[in-house]
Amino acid sequence: MANEDRERVRQSVQGDTEAFRQLVGRYANAVFAAAYARLGNPHDAEDVAQEVFVKAWYNLSRLEEPEKFGSWLMSITRHTAEDWARKLKPAQGFEEAMLIGNSANFTEESVLRREQRQIVRAALEGLDEKYRQVTTLYYIGGYNAREIATLSDVSVSLVESRLRRAKAILKKELVALAEQTMTDQALGTAFVTKVMRRITGLACINLPVRNVDVSARWYVEQLGVILLREPTRFEQGANAIIQLGEHGPSVLMHEEEELTPLHFTRNGKPAPIFELRTDDADAFYAQLLEQGATVTNRYDNAPCGKYFHVHDPDGNVITIVE
Repeated sequence: MANEDRERVRQSVQGDTEAFRQLVGRYANAVFAAAYARLGNPHDAEDVAQEVFVKAWYNLSRLEEPEKFGSWLMSITRHTAEDWARKLKPAQGFEEAMLIGNSANFTEESVLRREQRQIVRAALEGLDEKYRQVTTLYYIGGYNAREIATLSDVSVSLVESRLRRAKAILKKELVALAEQTMTDQALGTAFVTKVMRRITGLACINLPVRNVDVSARWYVEQLGVILLREPTRFEQGANAIIQLGEHGPSVLMHEEEELTPLHFTRNGKPAPIFELRTDDADAFYAQLLEQGATVTNRYDNAPCGKYFHVHDPDGNVITIVE
């Protein structure tokens, strides 16, 4: 598994989303189980799991030992779940609220399942977190003791000891109920699809550049975009990810030896590849001029407002609009 993870991480850093999909599929339930152990709510745990994989996607280039992707992911999960728990306000549980508000919509069987989940949840909350985590990884994640040890970066004997202790605390009747209830909550392919929609949606623009370091620095310093992934070099090339504004699309820059310009022409002139919004076009224009950027004249089109064009290091045209 370690060698496979190393290769999938290497491919993912290069922008291969299919390789990352395989990593998500492999570790989805591990992340979900660890988050569930901390939060005790499957809905919050699934939300946290999505955030964990998005964070992992952006920070893969910082992972110094790709073969330890699983334990690195668990570390991100712990921190993300802790942050999530701090932000949660004391409120009625989701399932409890649903039962009260829409009890007529539930069958006797569905109500029984929810009651069983509440019993299991209460029992798990009575466990120390170290026992709770191995229990959820074992039943929800479906991992054996050796796999849990690798994920948790502890010895196999310690995992086995914690599992025995957890089962002893839960008692025989609760162990059977916990196994059935938690196994039913395991994530499936639908979760992987959700995560990958977010990942592919975030890195939706591909921008070939001559030099990733130069281009990333130019976009950050000149245009003030957000750097999501620092320039990363690997055997086959280099890439970086920027975001065009707080809520704008992301751009995957990838270095090409023989650069094919991304811009196209309109009436024989290069057309912009995308546009950025600004509150003050005049001030932004003056700032870019002072920084030595290549800009066009300013225009004031009544319906559209003020705008101008700026050229990036590779000659691509970006429109700045007020």
